[in-house]
Amino acid sequence: MKNPFTKLIHHYTYDMRLKTKLVISHIILVLLPTAVLSGFLYLRIYGIVMDDSIRSEQALSAQTVTSIESLVSHVGHASDTITGSMMVQDLFRVPRSEASTRDISTSKMNSLFHLVQSITDHSMIMDVKIYYDDSVYGDLMQYNKIGNALFNPVSSVSSSYWYGIFSTSQQSRLLCPELYLTPDETGKSGKLAYITRIPYTYEGGTVSDIENASAYVALYLSGPAFETVLRNDATVTDEAAFLVNERDVIVSASDMGLAGKYFIPRRDLEQRVGKEKTFSLVSYLDGSAYVAYFPIADTDWYMMSIIPALHIGDAGKALMTHFAMIYLLFTALALYTAFRLSGSIADRIIGVALQMETVRTGPPQPMDVADTGCDEIGVLSDTYNYMTEEIITLMDSQKKASDELRMAEFRALQAQINPHFLYNTLDMINWLSQTGQSEKVTEAVQILSRFYKLTLSRRELMNSIEKELEHVSLYVRLQNMRYDNCVAFVVDVPEELCEYTIPKLTFQPIVENAFLHGIMMKEEKKGSILLTGWPEGDDIVFIISDDGAGIPPETLDTLKDDVNAGTGSSASPRHTAFSGHIGIYNTNLRLKSLYGESYGLSITSTLGKGTEVTVRIPARHITSD
Repeated sequence: MKNPFTKLIHHYTYDMRLKTKLVISHIILVLLPTAVLSGFLYLRIYGIVMDDSIRSEQALSAQTVTSIESLVSHVGHASDTITGSMMVQDLFRVPRSEASTRDISTSKMNSLFHLVQSITDHSMIMDVKIYYDDSVYGDLMQYNKIGNALFNPVSSVSSSYWYGIFSTSQQSRLLCPELYLTPDETGKSGKLAYITRIPYTYEGGTVSDIENASAYVALYLSGPAFETVLRNDATVTDEAAFLVNERDVIVSASDMGLAGKYFIPRRDLEQRVGKEKTFSLVSYLDGSAYVAYFPIADTDWYMMSIIPALHIGDAGKALMTHFAMIYLLFTALALYTAFRLSGSIADRIIGVALQMETVRTGPPQPMDVADTGCDEIGVLSDTYNYMTEEIITLMDSQKKASDELRMAEFRALQAQINPHFLYNTLDMINWLSQTGQSEKVTEAVQILSRFYKLTLSRRELMNSIEKELEHVSLYVRLQNMRYDNCVAFVVDVPEELCEYTIPKLTFQPIVENAFLHGIMMKEEKKGSILLTGWPEGDDIVFIISDDGAGIPPETLDTLKDDVNAGTGSSASPRHTAFSGHIGIYNTNLRLKSLYGESYGLSITSTLGKGTEVTVRIPARHITSD
């Protein structure tokens, strides 16, 4: 017994289709080594892309830090401009003992308000306030202008967190998040603030201790300005960037929800993240992320940038997708080349083989090929087409001869009916003449003349259903003339069927059989014959029924056997009981000869009640016949 590998080699060598064999050979020799090499290169390039993605995010975060430092520098410069103004210096850079006695210049005060107005741009700096030591100074709020409450007593913000920080530290400047401000400040001025302390001076010009501050200059900042910069750093879903101060308070964030999710306390940064400005992979409860933190110059802030690990992986996946698309493109090109190379040989051979296989299910057909070529395969194809055309010609000749033979058989069977009916009719006219009924003889001759005109008017074998119904009606009239109107003949056929075709002399033999062997066999010699018809799918069905004597069961079985058996031109009734029904027999043979075994007559009968003959023919319109 061959092992599976040997079987596979044998199948590849002998059993596989030629074109498939050539394509597989191309894949094994070219595409497989290329796939192995591509996989190796992908693993190397994937690592490079991952590192490059992290460096790109690191560069973007550095740009974000620069933008934030630029905003802070702008605010610091604005604060220095206000604190360095002549009005502020003259009013607040004084010894405590002289503070309450300082003269206030109206022009300098106006200049200060104009300066504050020019600095307040409402895009970054929303508002400016000067909180003065109201325990020393008089009421400076009287200098405020409508819509610009610049001066406010420090006692109004003494409960704020930022005031507490200034009171307990030596800081001269403080960047305040929303948490540090009073509700009144956040509601009226801004969510963030840059506050500068102005201390009293001693007599010698030195700065006083931390507990003594003549005023605080507060610039209230726009939160969205920082948030916009941070959002520019967070460019993908679930990526976050946020600012945190030295007391672990979140100052601003691209997304507060994500900031809370990824927050790491300052004391744990070095342990979990490592050195600053470098992304490291950090594990969280719901996944991993690349995290880096960047200090903000001249502040106690640092920016944390978080990138989900999946995003960095997406860069690798994108590379893989592009790499795969390029590889598939080259693979498709290679396969196309393989098909083209093999097609010049295999396709034509396979085409001839498959075309020859069609002989199993039908007649041979020539190959529909515009150019078979001039090589050996082309000669084979041309020879096959020539052979096929010769076979088709012979088959067409045979079919034509068969059709002519079938029509000859049909006419022969029809010829058997015409003398049969004519004999009976002439016998009836002879009887009328013998009984001296000359008018009826004339009428009978006229009816017979019309009857045969319909039968012999043209040499065609077909008639319209309308004329065939007229034909059988004439026959019944002739018979009623002979038998004293003993039969009531009823026709119930839809008008739309009248334009379809039917072989001549289809109804008459069946009605004749019903008349002579049905009605006339009754004791009273009277009855009715009903002819109905209707469309049924692609066929037309007629039923001719009578209420005559019926057919005895044994005779009916014999009749059915002969109807079913007699389908050839040489067929003839095999039983003497059939001799009285020769018209039905011939009619059935004609229909089957013309239309096939699916069509013809079927007979049912009940002794003493009547007989029913069903005629089935295909529905063929006169215009398409």
